Amino acid sequence: MRSPFDRLDRYVARAMLGSWVICLCFLVGIFVLLDLLQNFDKFQDGLAKLPPGHDQLGLLNIPLYYLSFLPFVFLQVAPFVTVLAAMFAVSRLMGASELTPMLFTGRSILRVLRPIFVWALLVAVGMGVVREWVTPKLLLVKDDLQAVLKGQTDRSYGNLVMMLDERLTAFVDVFNVYEDRIEGLKVYDKRELERPSLITRAAVAKYLEDGAKGSGWYLEGGSRQRYGETEVEELAFTRIKGFEPEDIRKQLKERRELLDLSYSDCLERLERQPELAELSFAFHHFFTFPLANIVLLLLALPFALRFERGSRAERMVSALAICGAYLVSDLVSQNLGARGTLHPVVAGWLPTVLFGSLGLVLFDAVQS
Repeated sequence: MRSPFDRLDRYVARAMLGSWVICLCFLVGIFVLLDLLQNFDKFQDGLAKLPPGHDQLGLLNIPLYYLSFLPFVFLQVAPFVTVLAAMFAVSRLMGASELTPMLFTGRSILRVLRPIFVWALLVAVGMGVVREWVTPKLLLVKDDLQAVLKGQTDRSYGNLVMMLDERLTAFVDVFNVYEDRIEGLKVYDKRELERPSLITRAAVAKYLEDGAKGSGWYLEGGSRQRYGETEVEELAFTRIKGFEPEDIRKQLKERRELLDLSYSDCLERLERQPELAELSFAFHHFFTFPLANIVLLLLALPFALRFERGSRAERMVSALAICGAYLVSDLVSQNLGARGTLHPVVAGWLPTVLFGSLGLVLFDAVQS
């Protein structure tokens, strides 16, 4: 079976891939270096605070932390890596007078550059894969390493108010992620509509999967009573549907920056809180931002493909300027969409549709 990519396609693909790897390493390296220079002293102070036995890796925690952070950086810089790599690859082909002979074979500009657009599409798909399946697995690892670098020996969250569903509300003084342990617990359960709210209290609650009474919360100083009633039932064990450590972790994860959410997490939260404009915008932006890999190519490559006399630097500056206009437009839409000034769907898709259309016009006008 004949391959859809011939020798010229593979040659262009190698030029693009090499430039992409170099640009990725450069941008990610700059990002990590600036963050490290800003926080290195804080990391040293945090590691010095750790008690004996908790700092076996020492400064090795720093590179491990940044390794776990790389997928999150990738999601932020991938479209800009793609457009820079494409500009360098095309400039290299034109500088070596290799693009014109390819056109003399009867190929159109789009056909010559097909490997570059295919790679941009693969990067866009890769961004979706990383967001949905990679970053959720690294969130806890990244947070654990960050806690170590801050000098924290445990992961505890305090003063939590959690709406676990429409009729279940929990108030938690302190929740320890590692130990599945709560200090100061009060749960209001209103799921029995015909009866007053059921209030569960405990000084300490420890969740055990294999406890004497099965999986559930084992309580110290536990009690249960109906709202407005005087009768109090002492309680040593409880199992509350919808209130398990995994449910608490999910709530904590949703409190992160929206950029850390996966598609499924964002959609699940959006179903529970459809009124949040910021959340609705983020969900649509998760789809439109990967498309920037292609939109930015359509905007930038027409400047790189000018066959008239002119400096390479001038072409690069022009391409970067129009890509910068797209970035500014995207940031403005983020602000307006998150605040509800623009409808979240309009704010999420407007820059992509507007600049994508402009890119198609510019690319169609390229003279070959």
